[in-house]
Amino acid sequence: MNIKQVTKLTGLTSKTLRHWESVGLLSPSRADNDYRNYTDNDLNQIFYILSLRQLNVPLEKIKEILSAQIDEKTALTTHLSVLTERQNTLSALIKHLSSKLEKGDYQMSKKDFELFKQQQLEENEKNYGIEIRQKYGQQTIKKANQKFLNQSETDFGWTKETHEKIINILEKAYADNDEQLAFEAVKLHKRWLEFYWEDHSVTPEAHIGLTHMYCDDERFRKNYTQKYDGLPEFFLNTTINFYNK
Repeated sequence: MNIKQVTKLTGLTSKTLRHWESVGLLSPSRADNDYRNYTDNDLNQIFYILSLRQLNVPLEKIKEILSAQIDEKTALTTHLSVLTERQNTLSALIKHLSSKLEKGDYQMSKKDFELFKQQQLEENEKNYGIEIRQKYGQQTIKKANQKFLNQSETDFGWTKETHEKIINILEKAYADNDEQLAFEAVKLHKRWLEFYWEDHSVTPEAHIGLTHMYCDDERFRKNYTQKYDGLPEFFLNTTINFYNK
């Protein structure tokens, strides 16, 4: 299949296809006339890339995912799960807001809080759903999401305040080069994670793996670099030292 046929089938422009090829996402073969020839495998890859882009996964991260050689069944199952959750969230939100407008009810209610959590979860799925499922598995993330949805307003406030406190402690420890204070941030971060994780089972390996992600993924990293660009690496090294002490 040539590039014109692919653009007609997928709705993509030839410029987009060439760009994806230039950054290493596609590698179609070439015919004798040097025209690109897209195979069925190339088309499958194009549709997979499209599904990830619809979830706002950046091209750099897509390249990492493709390099990891995730099997198609896992990729499609993950994508379907994310899309289904997004659809359910939007349907519930539309129904609820329509009902409030019809009744002239503009006050915040318990139902509003539940939908707010759904929206927060939806945003998290859009930004990180693919990666976290591949890293921790479908069932683990499903249970963690349910724990998030079961939070009370008090619980929700605690998790937000605790995350801010973790960053504040880390910033002070970084500025003062205070490892013992940084260890307090690691312990508090573990408690914060355990609030979501099944059976409160945050292993040292999983904890260190997450802090690695805070260094490597810009979407996580930006949460820790408001004052100090080296804070994510400091957090990672402190977490490693905490478990090796």
